[in-house]
Amino acid sequence: MTGTLASLTLRGLLNRRRTLLLILLSLLIVVVAALSRLAEPTEAEARQFTTVLLADFGLGVLLPLVAVIVGTAAIGSELEDGTIIYLLAKPIPRILIVLVKLLVAWVLVVALVAPVTVVAGIVASSGDAELGAAYAVASVVGALEYTALFLALSIVTSRALVIGLAYVVIWEGVAAGLFGGTRIFSVRQHALAVADAFATDGAVPAELAAST
Repeated sequence: MTGTLASLTLRGLLNRRRTLLLILLSLLIVVVAALSRLAEPTEAEARQFTTVLLADFGLGVLLPLVAVIVGTAAIGSELEDGTIIYLLAKPIPRILIVLVKLLVAWVLVVALVAPVTVVAGIVASSGDAELGAAYAVASVVGALEYTALFLALSIVTSRALVIGLAYVVIWEGVAAGLFGGTRIFSVRQHALAVADAFATDGAVPAELAAST
């Protein structure tokens, strides 16, 4: 039954329009990385650009956008169209339903973000895979946090997508940048700390320790 639930969740998340949007979002970071090579930057400039691209665009834009779309739809779409009632009528523990949907959504976000992060890092830095790999590991951790947060929001409110976007833009984009004390509640800052733990010292602009 768990396998059936997982396959149904994945099928629901990968409808044609949503799948196309997610793929285009994921490929955008690789396109930007490729365009940066046209300027023929020096090695130091390429590394600096790679750091900015992966930190600000990869973890700051791509990951939360993909996670908010997938996370809020994992359960939220069934709540909106009323089909959740048929699932809840089955003899399946509700916590299991949530965990399966979380797992599927997390794996999907990781599949859409982590590989392109590695590729973008290699392309932007002209062959250096270290930064890309560090940010890819960070995206795996960040994907779990974001997906769990947005899935939980979709259970308690029908405006999960709006609230999720507000969290990303206002809290992580503004508050965490201005007030150091708010960064402990920022998924992006946690992800940067993970990337910092796997990269060369000073290569990642992390404000928190990985152990936070």
